[in-house]
Amino acid sequence: MKLTKTLFIYLTFSIIAALLLIFLVVTTPSHTSSLSTSEKGVIASVLILCCCFGISFTLRPNWVRNYFNRSKKQGKNTSSQEKRSFQGHHPECLTFQSHTIRWRQKIWCAGCFGLFIGLCGSIILMIFYMIVDFQLTKIIALLLLPSGFFILAVVYIEILHRSKHATVHALLNSFLPLSFFLIIITVGEITGDLVYGLFSILLCFLWLDTRIQLSKSRHRILCRNCVESCKMFTESS
Repeated sequence: MKLTKTLFIYLTFSIIAALLLIFLVVTTPSHTSSLSTSEKGVIASVLILCCCFGISFTLRPNWVRNYFNRSKKQGKNTSSQEKRSFQGHHPECLTFQSHTIRWRQKIWCAGCFGLFIGLCGSIILMIFYMIVDFQLTKIIALLLLPSGFFILAVVYIEILHRSKHATVHALLNSFLPLSFFLIIITVGEITGDLVYGLFSILLCFLWLDTRIQLSKSRHRILCRNCVESCKMFTESS
């Protein structure tokens, strides 16, 4: 029940945040000046920094938590490894076999692999965003913003109703950073306000964390219904 309440809170705030940004874009006058070159550079630099930080998590999940809780984590890993080994930070069992993907002789979490590709692509797009001088019309913005939120919704739904093909999961997750890119540049360009652009980046962390919470919930359900006795994702529930 605690997990259900947590998900409800995350999803509620995620929807409110989306509606807030839509309201800002729709109510902004058409004659509003766009972002200056320096303001675009600030937004792009912050997002690229966030993408690099995200890439570090796709390559080594939970490295910050492991750093600050090294002794505690070591004790936990010792007891967990006696039960089940991990590949791509998923238990090595049939239930989670479709959650991992092999690339260059390495086992990856399919979701993290997709996010890694998407984050790298977003960095490239942001570099072009800084270099190329363009202005979004309100009509184009009203197409791009819903597209970003549509991708976000599809990613959420796919997590709850996971495909048995890890490639599909990786592909959809690769579009998640792209949805963030579309939302951020749309809000920034249409409102012409640096603060709103940075605020939209902050909201992307909320949407990303909601995706993580949905994934954790799905893992717990799968683990709880698994016939194996290890129950790696239900020990703390």
